[in-house]
Amino acid sequence: MKPDWLPSGDLTLLKSRAQLLAAIRQFFSERGVLEVETPLLSQSIGTDPQLAFFTTDYLLYPRRQTLYLQTSPEFAMKRLLAAGSGSIYQICKAFRNGETGRLHNPEFTLLEWYRVGFDLFDLMDEVEDLVKVVFSPYRSLTCTHRLSYQAVFMQHTGLDALRFSLADYSSYAEQTGLAEAITLCGTSHALWLDFIFSHCVQPKLNDNA
Repeated sequence: MKPDWLPSGDLTLLKSRAQLLAAIRQFFSERGVLEVETPLLSQSIGTDPQLAFFTTDYLLYPRRQTLYLQTSPEFAMKRLLAAGSGSIYQICKAFRNGETGRLHNPEFTLLEWYRVGFDLFDLMDEVEDLVKVVFSPYRSLTCTHRLSYQAVFMQHTGLDALRFSLADYSSYAEQTGLAEAITLCGTSHALWLDFIFSHCVQPKLNDNA
């Protein structure tokens, strides 16, 4: 019997989600990748200063301490790697303050994994294999297109992502109606790349399919 609080049709979604998680776990189990679980709460913020954190108070009178909800398990998982864990993965909750929209929620489920001894191309192969596995019950996928970050950035903006020119980047921002990037990004190449990629490249990636 469906509970009253569950909207019509969501039972199917819940079952599909459970099947997806099971498929991911089987995928990594067959490849000898260890599932781990790291703390959601930390005594300090993570390694991504551009992300806003949720905080909470730990109270054990007379002690009071501010704790932080993780924006991703990256830091804790890399500590495990440094301790000799071998290849690992995790499916967990992550939290990012100030983010909401069609593609963003303040709380979301994240899959993160690390492969010891893999190079970039090994990881690309594994991502392709994983996507094929999780989509197989629903549709067949066409062949994968592989483009370098530099190539796709140049294709959609005319800018070289590996060579920073404040004048060129600023001119591009003004021409595309994104002049606020000049103030927001300043002289930081990394901020410029994130801003332009999210606003001008990512929405067009499907054009490469």
